[in-house]
Amino acid sequence: MMFRMWIGCGGLFALCACGQPASPPPQSATDLATSTVAQMQTATPAAQFVTRAAMFENYQIQAAQIAQQSAQSQAAKTFAAASLAEHQATLQQLNGAAQAAGMTAPSGALDENYNAYLDMLRHADASNFDSIYASQQALSYISASGLYDSFTSTAPDSPLKQWAQSQSQRVHDGVTAARTLAGNIRGG
Repeated sequence: MMFRMWIGCGGLFALCACGQPASPPPQSATDLATSTVAQMQTATPAAQFVTRAAMFENYQIQAAQIAQQSAQSQAAKTFAAASLAEHQATLQQLNGAAQAAGMTAPSGALDENYNAYLDMLRHADASNFDSIYASQQALSYISASGLYDSFTSTAPDSPLKQWAQSQSQRVHDGVTAARTLAGNIRGG
C-alpha cells in the first residue's frame, strides 16, 4: 500500500512537472501562477531565485498549517509546528534580502506544482495524510536545495547571494529532516 502511495505521489509530481495538474486550481490561482511564470521567464536570475524561494517558503507555511490540522502522528504534527515557525521567519528574511537588493518583495503566488501539492494535502484521506505530507516535504526540500545550489554557484557576489549561502545548509538539512520524518511515519 505504501509503495502505491509513493508511486502515486511520484506520478503527481511528474504530471505537475509536465504542466498538467491533477485537478485544475481555482481560476484566480491559475491566473496568479500564469502571471508568475510569465514574469519569471523575463526576470533576472536573482529575481527568479527570489520568486522560486518565496514559493517554497509560502508552500511550506501553507502545508504546515494544513498538517497542524490534519496530521495523525505526533511526528508529523511536531514537524509541521517547527516548519511553520521556521518558514515564516525565513520568508520575512527573504523579503528583507530582496528589498535590500532593490527588488520588490515577491507576491507569494504559488505555481501549479505547489498548488497541486496543497490540493493533495487538503483532500488526503486521514490514514494516508502523514505519508503524503512527508513525501511532499522530501520532494520540495530536494527541489529547493537544487535552487539554492544553482543560485549560489552561478550568481555574482551580492548581499542576496550571501543570504542564499547562509540559508543553503538549512535547506539541505531540511532534506534530511523530511526523510527522517518519512522513516518515522513508516515506522522505520
